[in-house]
Amino acid sequence: MKKPHLLIIPSVPVWQQGNVLIFDRKFYDGMALYVQKWPGKVSCLMETTTSQLPEFGATKKTASELPFRCITIGQGEVVNTEHLKGVSLVLASGDAHNQLHISGLCRKEKIKCVYVIEYIPETRYQIASLSTRNPLVKLRRFFYIWHHEKKRVAAFQLADALQSNGTPAYYEYKDIKNNLLYFDTRVDNQHSILDTDLEKRLDYLSQCKPLRLAFSGRLIQMKGADHLITLARMLKKEDIPFHMTIYGTGELETEMKRNILQHKLEHYVCMPGAVDFYTELIPDLKQKVDLFISLHRQSDPSCTYLETLSCGLPIVGYKNKAFAGLLALADIGWGSKLNDLNEIKNIIIDLNNNRTVISEKSRRSILFSRLHDFETTYNKRVAHLLSTLEQ
Repeated sequence: MKKPHLLIIPSVPVWQQGNVLIFDRKFYDGMALYVQKWPGKVSCLMETTTSQLPEFGATKKTASELPFRCITIGQGEVVNTEHLKGVSLVLASGDAHNQLHISGLCRKEKIKCVYVIEYIPETRYQIASLSTRNPLVKLRRFFYIWHHEKKRVAAFQLADALQSNGTPAYYEYKDIKNNLLYFDTRVDNQHSILDTDLEKRLDYLSQCKPLRLAFSGRLIQMKGADHLITLARMLKKEDIPFHMTIYGTGELETEMKRNILQHKLEHYVCMPGAVDFYTELIPDLKQKVDLFISLHRQSDPSCTYLETLSCGLPIVGYKNKAFAGLLALADIGWGSKLNDLNEIKNIIIDLNNNRTVISEKSRRSILFSRLHDFETTYNKRVAHLLSTLEQ
């Protein structure tokens, strides 16, 4: 029997420098796992880009070094039936507007098609609203989102299955057949915190030393970065002993640093900038942090949630749909309604006085993350694809 050929068409691009291809590391690691677990040929079809390379998290490979075939197309080039020759199943991005015709192509060519979806319409509207001040431009963007959402639903209905990253997408598209829920993460067993290391870190909580808080991500409004320094000011005013580390860069970085100086928060808040995920961020979160602060306004299923939990770190955050969905599944943190910074402050004050509760939820966090680590998640997704192929 002929072995099945899996073609993956992601939303992320690839950089090309001569005969060298530069991949987003998270995507490349995922492709390497598909190669291990898929019983046939694995290929990817990717748009090239001239955008700036990321500071961290890139993997350089020549074509001969790749364990899979990578077909490149130009920016804006449309995927057509020629690209699908010899393919058994296409795994396409439902978030990419220029891939919504692929389920129709696959149906015509008798190829199985599965979409991956992450963003829900609410998130797209949130992004448009927060990033657009001109009301006419905002209205046009809203119409564009509405129009493409109709096309997206139609594309999903033509497809053979859907893989939903996070509870918001899973429930948004609950009527689509063969819908799989999963949680995105870059953390494997090797990088997850050990029980012994977790207990060592939790011992710190009993020593009445300052609470160690952290945030990591883009320093933009949608991620709630504009509320972090305000929260620090509120905690200082309440005489709560704490230290907050804010990892990341973004458009709010300069303003945040200025506010730290203005409000004399230098001994309370530090901003180390962008750090390498595997060699700096994960070790720091595992060893030097007690609570993760997530003030995300948007409802996207940020991989930050599961990656934080893999460090045995419970989360205090705004209950957007993604975080609220996680809290409904597991007792791994505390939430307030969106933009209720006073409630976030009160939660932290209460936890400072009841530190054993932090320890309890830290242990629950690592237990939940182990059910959804990198390998387990990919095993689940590959099994779903194979079952779709057989239908």
